[in-house]
Amino acid sequence: MQKSRFRYHLTVSSERKRCFPISHNGRVYNVITAMDLTFREVRGMIDALVALGAFAAGADAHEHGDLFTCAAGGFVFEVDVQGFDVMVYRRERAK
Repeated sequence: MQKSRFRYHLTVSSERKRCFPISHNGRVYNVITAMDLTFREVRGMIDALVALGAFAAGADAHEHGDLFTCAAGGFVFEVDVQGFDVMVYRRERAK
């Protein structure tokens, strides 16, 4: 029991990035972030990135892509896209 609480504490308090596989519109995306995001934010962010052509290189992209700024769920996100991996660097309230 103590071990579980200890692990939970480390996960919550650390700034380590975690990878969350998300199935959306027939594709699986890996959202990598240290932030707590809602499903609505993640789906909105992925839809905005699709509209911007962020996934045009497909799953075989080996280089880091460009940074993209997109709005979803009342927030503005700054992300890097490589293949179907989405690294979320910044999230702030939309103005």
